[in-house]
Amino acid sequence: MNVFTTRSSADQPADTGAYDYGTIELSGEGPVRHLRLNRPHRHNAQTTQMWRELTDVGRMLSDDDTVRAVIVYGSGRSFSSGIDLEEVTTADGFIRRMAALPEGDPDPITAHIVEVQRAFAWIRTAPFIVIAAVHGHAIGIGFELALACDIRVVADTARMALREIDYGLIPDAGGTAWLRDIVGRERALHLILTAQELSGRRAVEWGLALQSLPEADLIGAAEKYADHLAGLPRAAVAHTKRAVHEQNEAASIRLAAEGQAACIRVAIAEGAASTPAS
Repeated sequence: MNVFTTRSSADQPADTGAYDYGTIELSGEGPVRHLRLNRPHRHNAQTTQMWRELTDVGRMLSDDDTVRAVIVYGSGRSFSSGIDLEEVTTADGFIRRMAALPEGDPDPITAHIVEVQRAFAWIRTAPFIVIAAVHGHAIGIGFELALACDIRVVADTARMALREIDYGLIPDAGGTAWLRDIVGRERALHLILTAQELSGRRAVEWGLALQSLPEADLIGAAEKYADHLAGLPRAAVAHTKRAVHEQNEAASIRLAAEGQAACIRVAIAEGAASTPAS
């Protein structure tokens, strides 16, 4: 049994530049797109529906050659307060459905969690930069979404924490690896095992965010940075991201060589295309 049902391209609305998926909204027609979590009445707490919609929109954006940067942010007072409690407490929620599954090989609970991970995994492999603009609370899986992004800019007053340990659980959407890569093993273990809350300023000090600034300036700063990225050669950005995210040193260096070769070929092709025929 699959947690998700996916939407075919035929189910997508006409390309008007705005997509309302129910729990998220995608807007923008140019190289910079805005992806907004849109459950302000629940502080953008995440649900099975949101994970399904993030997976769908990630597939669509990754297949769009015109996209150069995406800004992810939350509507209302928070970025994302974590998993919606209804997914934990109700009979048809994610946790109860997992608990009802029989043991097996492969483990069906693991398989379902892997499906949830797909909601964020596309961010790491997309051929463009994804910027998280974090305000209010980014808690648990909400913080993991921010960690999945390539760049984070945060409000001074933002509050971020991984609190799964308080419930006898662990971060399972990818945050264990991403947090370790950003702050190192010791601080990653500390943050996960103590559920310590970080302010926006402390996040910058620990290397978790590029910039901390007043909340009123947050989206403007993210847009300015995204506009800069949109003006860069797409191939160079994509191959840089791929090489930087590769954790194996030898593999990263190899990817840099392959990426450079691809960029040289693009430059030669574009140069030939722009040269008038004699």
